[in-house]
Amino acid sequence: MKDIFKQLILEFEEFELPTGFERQLKLPELPPQVRKAIAFIGMRRSGKTWLLYQHIQNLLATGIPSEKILYVNFEDERLRGIQTEDLQGLLEAYFELHPNCTTSERLYFHFDEIQTVLGWETFVRRLLDSRQINLYLSGSSAKLLSKEIATELRGRALTREVFPLNFSEYLHFMQVKAVDSSRLSTKQKATLRHHVQNYLRLGGFPETLGASSWVHREILQSYVQIVLYRDIVDRHKISAVAVLERWILHCLQNAATLLSINKVYNHFKSLGLHVSKNSLYEWLEYIEDAYCLFAVSCYDLSGKKASLKPKKIYPVDPGLITAFAVHPEMKLGASLETAVFCSLRAQTDKIYYYETQNGWEVDFLHQTIEGKMQLFQVSLSIKDEETRTRELRALAQAMKELQLKEGVIVTLDEEEDLAIAEGTIRIVPVWKFLLEQT
Repeated sequence: MKDIFKQLILEFEEFELPTGFERQLKLPELPPQVRKAIAFIGMRRSGKTWLLYQHIQNLLATGIPSEKILYVNFEDERLRGIQTEDLQGLLEAYFELHPNCTTSERLYFHFDEIQTVLGWETFVRRLLDSRQINLYLSGSSAKLLSKEIATELRGRALTREVFPLNFSEYLHFMQVKAVDSSRLSTKQKATLRHHVQNYLRLGGFPETLGASSWVHREILQSYVQIVLYRDIVDRHKISAVAVLERWILHCLQNAATLLSINKVYNHFKSLGLHVSKNSLYEWLEYIEDAYCLFAVSCYDLSGKKASLKPKKIYPVDPGLITAFAVHPEMKLGASLETAVFCSLRAQTDKIYYYETQNGWEVDFLHQTIEGKMQLFQVSLSIKDEETRTRELRALAQAMKELQLKEGVIVTLDEEEDLAIAEGTIRIVPVWKFLLEQT
């Protein structure tokens, strides 16, 4: 195994790192005496590896010698079947190739998809305790990494979530110049409207941008297949693969809607698909752990009523809706709501939907890191009087019940400020909302 590690190290040292696009995620600056691992978690192909590359480029730009930087992708097929005890061979291979680094004050190790090695956390803990090494880890499982970080690496690691490109990054990727959303010309607004329509349809997985519609669809479907087999079937030893695949398809094709597992169970039963309700609940957790989609609960202070309410389902990226929709052109509303969700979820996981005392629904109740509550309603348009009345009354009632002075309605392209008895309702076009959130 040591020889394989040597080969991987030498290959990476000859590898020309890609350049040209910088993600907005910033890493914390750690003082020299602090020994922490920084872990990136997120769905496959969302940009975790690129963030590791970006960090390596930044290190090189600041004058850190390349021999002090190590990168290993643990999903390389040559490392298949690797055990915890084999990881010592990685250290031996590195120091045999770079003997002058044995006494270095600080080294920078980057371990990609580290969760594939069972027991990796004990090796990482030993590195942090015994050497001056800055460790940067990536993984495609929220539960696996967070569980091990919470136990074996408690106090030794910081976690950063990685999502597909947000709208601001998407514009950067498309080489659209940065704009001040509060001061825009007519032409600039038209440009943003055009790009946000594409963003709602295509999403922000970097590899897919620029591909034809059919290739885009095929690539995103392949991503979900990888999640299905590597992060769920293989890891959790699931045999009913066909039913699991049908379950994921159902969730993606019913994004931004209430999910009743009882109804899905009965529907699958009528189709002759054999699965228990408990399995459907467990599989939903597994899909969430892989960052493929998220289940949003109804807000309730006691938690008792919320547990009885159905959850709403959102994929990690609006492009996944297009990729799995039978009629993508009819899914714009779901894509809009998903884009709003993803923008809020990138800030915090404290997101709920809210049901007023008289049964009216508000799409999102969002709690900031500081604990501030925010209400968001999402609608393609509120020009229709019936729609306008429905959306405004639900939001106004929620504001009253929660004693909030502001609510927001995100639309495709409408903008207005309304003064009501409960406070102010801002009606905001989605391109402006997404730019304001970044």
